Amino acid sequence: MIVMSFMNVSTGYSTAVKVEYHPQTQGRAFSVPAFVSIELELKNSRADLVLSIEDARLVADQMSQLLMLHDAAERLAAEKAIPSTPTSDTSKVA
Repeated sequence: MIVMSFMNVSTGYSTAVKVEYHPQTQGRAFSVPAFVSIELELKNSRADLVLSIEDARLVADQMSQLLMLHDAAERLAAEKAIPSTPTSDTSKVA
């Protein structure tokens, strides 16, 4: 049994994303292991990514970490973008 991941890419921008799980299938002379497919529908073409279950697990783990880093960076940027309101200093009354 051959287990591998592969990708086919065309140019364009994504208009939709479809992610599907495909269970293992058994034929008379061959077996196709379970896999995950990711399809990016593009304006004039499409891109397909097929991942073995092992690779899908690695991508999911790394994607989760990357998204947490992204969210933290966005929160930090938002905090820096909010101007601090000046507080009145009542100790310097004339």
